[in-house]
This record gives sequence, structure tokens and C-alpha cells, in this order.
Amino acid sequence: MRIILIHGFNASPDMNFHPWLREQLRERGFEVVSPRLQLPADQEIDLPVVMEDLKQQIGHLKGEDVVLGHSLGGLLALQYLEAVEMMETPRAVILVATPWKVSRPGLRHLFFDDLDADVLMWKAREFVVVHSKDDKLVPLDHGRKLAESLKARFIERDGDDHYMAAEYPILRDLIVNIVETPFAYAPGMSLPNDFS
Repeated sequence: MRIILIHGFNASPDMNFHPWLREQLRERGFEVVSPRLQLPADQEIDLPVVMEDLKQQIGHLKGEDVVLGHSLGGLLALQYLEAVEMMETPRAVILVATPWKVSRPGLRHLFFDDLDADVLMWKAREFVVVHSKDDKLVPLDHGRKLAESLKARFIERDGDDHYMAAEYPILRDLIVNIVETPFAYAPGMSLPNDFS
């Protein structure tokens, strides 16, 4: 079983909680993939190049994969889900402190206006959005909007800011819980029944 950790803007797999989480998950027997992406702060992100990087480093997504994207990495995970040819539906996608939109012109093309939420919500068996009330970079409302659009489970935290510290046991525990919980999948089961 693979856990795929996608870092955010102006970051790397060696920053924030990524090294700690990678080690925690490997100790539990998971294969962990941490792609290193070209996300320069001084120029516009070339989305096709980033998608090709993800394709080379991740390959096809598998049915037991869990994808966790932090901050801008959450949006890149969604872009990858929409862009990549899929043979299987990943077990879960976790979006941590992921923005809905930004004002920075060089990043606007990555955002949700260009993504089809009606298609995306079928590209993983489960979506989870994790956001902290005290996030100083991405307001809590962004997490709520993402969760609503993707019909995702929303986990509201307090005291975790933008998840840039070295350790977050909540993320490790969430992944382990998802993996250990049997998933009885039926298409559309999370949607309201308009006919009942």
C-alpha cells in the first residue's frame, strides 16, 4: 500500500512535517512516495511540467493508494487526479490546509475554477479536508469550500496553523485510520437521496 505525500509551494519533501510523517508511515510498513516538484517562487508554475514530474515519480494511481497534499500540494493532487489516466480509484485523497483560491497571478491557473468538482469527487473513494482555524496563510473558509465541493469529510482543527511544523500526529493517525477502516463502496452513496 502506497502513501503519496505531495509538498506545497516553495517547499520540498524535506521540509515541514513531511520527513517525520514519511518515517512514521514507513515504520508501520507503508511504501511512501514523496515527489520532489519544481514549484519556484519567482516564476509562474508550469502545470504540464509539474504533472509530468508527478507522472514520472508516482505513475498510475492504484486502488489502495492514499494521497496527501499539503497546501498548494493539495491542489496539485486534484489536478493530477483530473489529468492522469486512471486504472483504479485511489482509497483516499487528504487535502491539508489547501487553498480554494489565491490572489497571486502566477498561481491562479491552478485553482478550482479550472477543475470539475462533479468529476473529481468520483476520482477517489474518499476525500478528507483537514484545516486549522488559526491558519494564517489560508483561511478556514477555503477548507470548508473544498469539502463542500468534493463532498469530503471536513476535519476542523485548532492550533495547527498552516501545518508547517515538524510533527502532526493527527495526519499519521488519519492515514492509519483510513487504511484500517474497511470501505464498503457504492457509487453515489455519500450523496443525498432526492427520492426518499
